[in-house]
Amino acid sequence: MLIYEAHHFDLISNYHTLNLNFPSHLHRGFELLFLVDGEMEVIIRQKSYQLKTGQFLLILPYEIHSFSTKSHSRANICIFSPDYVPTFQRMIENSSLENPVFNLSNEANTLISRTLFKENSNLLEQKACLYLLLAELMGQTSLIKGDKQDPELLHKLLTHVQNHFTESISLKSIAGTLGYSYNYLSKYFNTHISMSFVDFLNETRVNYACHLLIYTEKNITEIAHLCGYESIRSFNRNFVKIKTCTPKEYREKQPQSFMDLYPLEPEIYINNSNES
Repeated sequence: MLIYEAHHFDLISNYHTLNLNFPSHLHRGFELLFLVDGEMEVIIRQKSYQLKTGQFLLILPYEIHSFSTKSHSRANICIFSPDYVPTFQRMIENSSLENPVFNLSNEANTLISRTLFKENSNLLEQKACLYLLLAELMGQTSLIKGDKQDPELLHKLLTHVQNHFTESISLKSIAGTLGYSYNYLSKYFNTHISMSFVDFLNETRVNYACHLLIYTEKNITEIAHLCGYESIRSFNRNFVKIKTCTPKEYREKQPQSFMDLYPLEPEIYINNSNES
């Protein structure tokens, strides 16, 4: 599964996790993780990093990543907007980090522990600590230049689908709305999402249907229409193709998954065909 977390946009958010396991997802904000205790595997762009107690890790905006804990982990996470660190955001444009795992000096660790990962901290102190942390990170790694990207377009596309997937939409209609050519958006989807727009839309609709099947008593025909399908036959065909069972069978199984902890809205759930 791939999750688009649209709500991480212009905020700074802190989370304290225990034995974190979370599937592939992406968002506009930077994500800083500090492993307080234990071990954790973090996969970024299909590359695995083994995080140990006391280490930090930084995930850049729109990088697809996931977390996995085999035995035990306790971590603090801070997700912050690129607008908080514009100088660094310009530095990393069209780049990735050679190694996102790093350590902090004792002086920086003491200062940052008082400010980050806490609610209601002073905003100026938070920004100052972020730049100090990023300076120490760049002293331990380097940037790898990549192809020119348009991350804001990715946000626009995913947000548009999120807001309109229950309606009759197409890539051509979105191209007209956003002012891009159909061919450009089609190539963009295949490059960044690793699937066609039609598959993307069907994955989004079917996974929303799963949410409704589990948490509501609506009948299957009503759910099909609520998810944007005009034909129950088309709904059933796509559901079986994606979930390898019928909607009725899925409801009877009552699967317990990460969706129990992380509600569907305001996120998009899709399969990631490149995920191992």
